[in-house]
Amino acid sequence: MRVLLLEDEEAIRGFIRINLKRNQIDVVEAETGEAALSHMENEGPFDIALLDVMLPTISGFEVCEQLRAQYPGLGIIMLTAKSQEEDKIHGLELGADDYVQKPFSPGELIARIKSLYRRMHAASSNLAVPDLLTSEAEEQSAAASERLRPNELLRGPFRLSFLERKLWKNGNEIVLTPTEWALVRLLMEREGTSISRDDILSEVWGRYYVGDLKVVDVNIRRIRQKIECDPSEPAYIETVWGFGYRWKRGAAE
Repeated sequence: MRVLLLEDEEAIRGFIRINLKRNQIDVVEAETGEAALSHMENEGPFDIALLDVMLPTISGFEVCEQLRAQYPGLGIIMLTAKSQEEDKIHGLELGADDYVQKPFSPGELIARIKSLYRRMHAASSNLAVPDLLTSEAEEQSAAASERLRPNELLRGPFRLSFLERKLWKNGNEIVLTPTEWALVRLLMEREGTSISRDDILSEVWGRYYVGDLKVVDVNIRRIRQKIECDPSEPAYIETVWGFGYRWKRGAAE
């Protein structure tokens, strides 16, 4: 695994570097946002970028936005101050997959990195096609509208490829972050089933994730912006008020 580390404080950067290397993670360091962008362009590819928010020149938010636009498959984790709630939300809205609050323990940081890396690569290893049809009668009646191919799932105008980790709507690719893809996959696999925010957090971010439930809501909002004709009146991802979300059964344009 290769990680790009953007942190302007040498003490913190050294602390992170040591712990990454102890876990056999290759790390390239950057002290400024400009240096981080240069490393990405000249020394990539990287699997994950760790981005501090507060920097002397361009902010970690700006770096996040640029990296997400150029490298949609890159995993991004923001390093935020514990007291700045808005930083977490803003980073997620710009395309970050996760955030870690300062001060953090080495164990927490490594766990978040490994969790993100696993969901980035889960589809290419040991992936079983989900068993979505419960009886022969259901299979026959749903054959026309719910076609299941090897390593591929179709729902209405959508086609989800497990091997390519891509989503298409009416034949047009919708570019998703690794976390967005994992979330869409979960909802599509359980079409018509209400899934709680806690269960989504456990399934997508990991059983021992200790972050805020807002990470689910922000990612759902980002996905709706990409797949819905009118995100304010979603036709595919329904909100189950006070509980969670559901992929609407039989939804089609």
